[in-house]
Amino acid sequence: MELLLLTSVFLGSIILSLDIALAMILSSAVLLLVTGVVPIHLIAEKSVSQVSLYPLLAIPGFIVAGELMNVTGLTRSLGELARLLVGRWRGGMGHATVLACMIFGGMTGSGLAETVAIGTLMIPLLARHGYPKSFAASIVAAGGSLGPIIPPSIPMVIYASIAPGVSVAALFIGGIVPGILIGVSFMVIVAWKSRTLVKTPIDVAEEPSLNARRVIVTALPALLVPVIVLFGTLGGRVTVTEASVLVAAYVLLYGLVNRTITAKSMFEAASNTAMATGLFGFIIAAAGPFAFFLALYQAPQAVGELLLQMSFGSPDLLMIELTLILLVLGCLVEATSLVIILAPILAATATVAGIDQVHMALVSITALMIGLFSPPVGTNLFAVVGLSREPFHKVAKDILPFVYSAGVVVLILAVWPSLVTWLPHLLIK
Repeated sequence: MELLLLTSVFLGSIILSLDIALAMILSSAVLLLVTGVVPIHLIAEKSVSQVSLYPLLAIPGFIVAGELMNVTGLTRSLGELARLLVGRWRGGMGHATVLACMIFGGMTGSGLAETVAIGTLMIPLLARHGYPKSFAASIVAAGGSLGPIIPPSIPMVIYASIAPGVSVAALFIGGIVPGILIGVSFMVIVAWKSRTLVKTPIDVAEEPSLNARRVIVTALPALLVPVIVLFGTLGGRVTVTEASVLVAAYVLLYGLVNRTITAKSMFEAASNTAMATGLFGFIIAAAGPFAFFLALYQAPQAVGELLLQMSFGSPDLLMIELTLILLVLGCLVEATSLVIILAPILAATATVAGIDQVHMALVSITALMIGLFSPPVGTNLFAVVGLSREPFHKVAKDILPFVYSAGVVVLILAVWPSLVTWLPHLLIK
């Protein structure tokens, strides 16, 4: 009955359009007031303890690194590198946008930040090359979802800090293959749709030529960022949190040496980082007491056993069912909030069903991140609508093929565990 009360108040609050963090706090408070099962000050204690986890310090580090990359021009250099590599293919500028998102995703871990940074640069460029603005916006929105999948990833940091026994380094390494596969699927959609949607002939001569040597030299400092993160954490030299600080310090030093950072731009980067970190922190803090009550009444174990029964004891069928559920939930509720709420349940389900924890975590995170650009509540979708000034329904229509292609890839990952787990098991002993 207590668990039913908790979930009823929570779902009722969501239906009434209450913010998900406030819904978690309200449902926890109602349960305490009605049952008195524990002292009411527990809400504050669990909230504080939830945000006191050391790995969460990586979040502001990666966010400020992304902000400083925009200020220093490193983001633009990545866009030029992507154009140099794939810009001459059919649908080349669309491919360049996806590739730029893949590279930028290996630096910040934030889908919304990546969408805004790449969208500001690439949407006008795509429009000049004959891409309808709604299609250009859909490419950016879909590509922006790769930020939380390709390491480093803020949702992976959050998941590993909440779910017991899950290594954030293993999640980082494991996210490489899913990110590449989804990026390639986006390129297939771009090549297919470009045949009919890109009406204006692309006159390459009108576009300023790119000096290959200059582009590569300019992009090299940006490409060192994922090297610092992956090799630092993989080699055991630094933790993920320390890697985020190193990356932020590296980008700051680069900007100071090249005199591309001013006191004003540093203040703006710090301000944006504080607001984004505060948003993440509030949601994580609100999930503290809510997750405590779920664990108190053994909800994660109960859900895991129920899902296993529904799948007739088959781990593969369970992963398919769970993936489909997460794809639907991701379309309806903000993705990062779902990661915070569901991480203990997913970890317990993996334990009950005998599923590899890395496989469960990565498939779940990837499925939820599709919600970043899926109608009706995708944050990336709303961001590109604002950037392109195109009607929401036009961008939503053009983005559906990307949603379907990413969904197919996630289902393949769900039934083929070795695609996800072979690299972490190979590199992390």
